[in-house]
Amino acid sequence: MVMLRRKIWRDIKENFGVYLACVMVIALGLILYTSMSVAVESMDKAQQEFYAETNFADGFITVTGYPENKVNSLTLLPGIDQAAGRIVKEVRVIEEQKNSNRYLKMVTLGGENTPPINQVHLIEGQLPKENQPEILVDPKFLAANHLSLGDSIDVSIDGNQVTFYITGTAQSPEFIYIMRNAQDIYPSPEEFGIAYVSLNSLKAIVKEKGQVNDIVITLQNGVSFDSVKDSLQAELKPYGVRSIVPRKDQTSHAILTSEIKQIRTMTKTLPVVFLGVAAIILYTMLRRLIEQQRVSIGNLKAFGFTDREIVLHYLTYPVVIGTAGGLLGGLSGVALSFPLTNLYREFFALPGLKSEFSLKYLFFSLALAFIFSVLSGVKGSLDILRLQPAEAMRPPAPGTARKTLIEKFAWFWQTLSAQAQMGIRDVFRTPTRSLFNVLGIAVVFSLMTVSWSMQNMTDLLTVVQLEQVQTFDVKLQLARPSPAGTTKYAVAHEPGVSKVEPLLEVPASLRNGWMKKEVALMGLSKDSTLYNILDKNGRRLEVPDHGVLLSEHLAKSLNVKVGDTIYVESPLRRETLSQKGENLVVQGVVPQYVGLNAFMIDTELQRFLRQGEISTAMLIEMDSADIGSMKSKYQNASNVSSIESLEDTGEKIKKMMESFGFTVWLLAILGGFCGFALIYNASIISLSERKRELASLRVLGMTPREVLRVITSEQWTLYVLGILIGIPMAYGLSISMAQSMSNDMYSLPADLPPMALLGAAAGTAFSVLVAQTRAYYKIKSLPYVEILATRD
Repeated sequence: MVMLRRKIWRDIKENFGVYLACVMVIALGLILYTSMSVAVESMDKAQQEFYAETNFADGFITVTGYPENKVNSLTLLPGIDQAAGRIVKEVRVIEEQKNSNRYLKMVTLGGENTPPINQVHLIEGQLPKENQPEILVDPKFLAANHLSLGDSIDVSIDGNQVTFYITGTAQSPEFIYIMRNAQDIYPSPEEFGIAYVSLNSLKAIVKEKGQVNDIVITLQNGVSFDSVKDSLQAELKPYGVRSIVPRKDQTSHAILTSEIKQIRTMTKTLPVVFLGVAAIILYTMLRRLIEQQRVSIGNLKAFGFTDREIVLHYLTYPVVIGTAGGLLGGLSGVALSFPLTNLYREFFALPGLKSEFSLKYLFFSLALAFIFSVLSGVKGSLDILRLQPAEAMRPPAPGTARKTLIEKFAWFWQTLSAQAQMGIRDVFRTPTRSLFNVLGIAVVFSLMTVSWSMQNMTDLLTVVQLEQVQTFDVKLQLARPSPAGTTKYAVAHEPGVSKVEPLLEVPASLRNGWMKKEVALMGLSKDSTLYNILDKNGRRLEVPDHGVLLSEHLAKSLNVKVGDTIYVESPLRRETLSQKGENLVVQGVVPQYVGLNAFMIDTELQRFLRQGEISTAMLIEMDSADIGSMKSKYQNASNVSSIESLEDTGEKIKKMMESFGFTVWLLAILGGFCGFALIYNASIISLSERKRELASLRVLGMTPREVLRVITSEQWTLYVLGILIGIPMAYGLSISMAQSMSNDMYSLPADLPPMALLGAAAGTAFSVLVAQTRAYYKIKSLPYVEILATRD
């Protein structure tokens, strides 16, 4: 056995480059698996602990005004455990810069007699005192705006300028991912943050006296939100219900949960790709080793070594390589999880989110590497059992020399050089090994294609949304539904304004059977040009006179298609005793890359709501030079909740797209490395098997470059076959990636443009060329005289 162990290390040393490439591929796959698994487990643990610590609400209700002294009576409704009332106000930070766009959402803290729902986690400083102009702010807003504890902030509340002093920083479970609204899609702490103030302090300033405009509830164990929603709506209907949202649809929670789900999906797919490529390399390497050492195997059997001992000897190769790759990948992945977790902390304000050394995932990494390596080793070494000693000590009989399939195309075959014919014949005469190599190249090609197509996906999100869908210059969001005609007339006469279109956006609940989705129902005018609905080919679609259009992601979530009927409810609809909502026909399904909406013609939506000719926003086309003065005039208006230019929106979308850039380059680089390792391995194996044949060609007078053509013709044949198989594989991977990464904020199109396919083909070809360069140097240094002097 000592002799066999020495033989193992000698063989590994002789083929160190190939084995090292395999170790690195295994390590890369396990680095991804371990780092993302540790990070996502830390996120999940921090989320659950934070929710438990702060008693995160099960339901969120927005009303026009509800008596503060009646909030506790909501607990009498069946299924509701606790209820707490708050005042929530979005206020503008007053600055010297006229077109400044900084806002704070002020949320009141619970008093002594208020149930502890959505408690804040104090990070530094102290809580605001009652009846004092003091606030806590979220730490990201404090840092982004270069503020410190004790600094003052001037804000505009209901037309009054008020000065508050910062006493500390805090975090709430409902603002882990801080966005002003669902359309923002990306946090911008420089422009928007959360502030916490005592209830009595804010009550003294705002118009609402003795009333709250926001209610949070918790449910009794085992009670679903849907079972209490109707009773809540009936109770709160006289008080102007604006929205009733369960925890699962609350923006911050939904985004955090979606991100955790996406990372878990990636930990199950990407590592398998790399481990699969490594298994292919190990399999082909082991088969080549066994074929080369056939005579040695016969001698070992003749000297009394059993089949079991010899198989275990050859299984040691993949076990050693797998263990080395597993250990390197596991340890590196655990180390990488620390900066990766810190990266997620930049996006998600989760107290307690930290990475720890994980023995569990280090063990899982070793186990995965061991399983994949042993499986490839068992497949590659079982042929040993079929060899008898006498048979094994003889060189293998030459293969049959029948024509391969491609040789039957004589018109093509005759155009090839002798070297190319030799290489291509070998592809078809070793079908099993060639199939594994082709599959490996197909996997690498599909991985690189998806990385290129993701760039196209991000371009669609930015270019299409900002240049073709949203063609307005400014969006003026109203604080409450207002008469469309009057508001439009007032805005249209502002300097620089060339066109104004009313927009009606209302919260709505869409239901198909047991499937339900809370979305923004958007009402557009028939001749709207400032907000366009496009089909898959980029052609503008008109809003139908009746029924509703759904985005593709929404239609899939509800499992509906064109012609189906869905039930629609909205808290802004004036209900009759018999009708809380209405059945509407799905007239079309359209792509939507940013946001999650259903679309109706404005007149039909107004009829549905029964509130007359109202709008909730104005889309404005105007001269860019006048946008600043427009902002300064309307941002303090009592009926304007926000005014934002398309340029501001574009910057937020582009920031989000930059976060995809790392993923795009990572996939491209990892795919390229896998491609190089796989193709380099194939070229070295081919070179090793043909030493005698290639040495003969050198003796006959061929140059190293001419001899290289034998190897390159084989590799380019494998490359072409791999690309052909990789194209449908890339489409499948693209669809799966788009589905796993899409959420209610954005939907990635499963689209593979020709440039993505060409770019991936070029990247894979580059891997082939690099591998061929290494093969060329090996051919140049080939000791062909010694090889020919050695007998088989």
